[in-house]
Amino acid sequence: MMKNTVSRFCYASLVFGFAISNAWGHATVSPKQAGQDSYQRLSFGITHGCEGSPTVEVIVYLPESIMGAKPMPKAGWTIETEIKALSQPYTSHGKEIKQDVRVIRWKSGQLPDEHYDEFVMMTRLGSKTGMVALPITQICEKGRMDWNQVSDEASKKLAFPAPVLEIVPGQHHH
Repeated sequence: MMKNTVSRFCYASLVFGFAISNAWGHATVSPKQAGQDSYQRLSFGITHGCEGSPTVEVIVYLPESIMGAKPMPKAGWTIETEIKALSQPYTSHGKEIKQDVRVIRWKSGQLPDEHYDEFVMMTRLGSKTGMVALPITQICEKGRMDWNQVSDEASKKLAFPAPVLEIVPGQHHH
């Protein structure tokens, strides 16, 4: 079911091409824009906890246009990844890749409500241009927030918008 949910978010963001300005929420991705077929450092920002409760887990769901993701270790946190079969294999360094990281989970840490922090990964972006939603689940000591909403209306404010990366035409790095 999670695969279908992530696919639906990514598909919706590509089809509707909603505005980056919708990502006014409290889970962010940086940079907001990156070149197709490039290696990219992505940083996911968490700006607050859940109604005062500290964040203890951050889960990032990756669409297939995000390839070979490698999370950066974070002091005080453990990392888990989920590797799943791909619907469309790709080639990396001469090898066919049929399964890849689809979920990254930083857990067992402590991010107080009054602090901000970033969770970082290195990845290669696909060749398809357009908007890509990167849903995040934020688990707190009390409660959770699912930053997974997408909209087809540029002016519509969302309560829990998914961070959005725009993949733009760029230099190809193979």
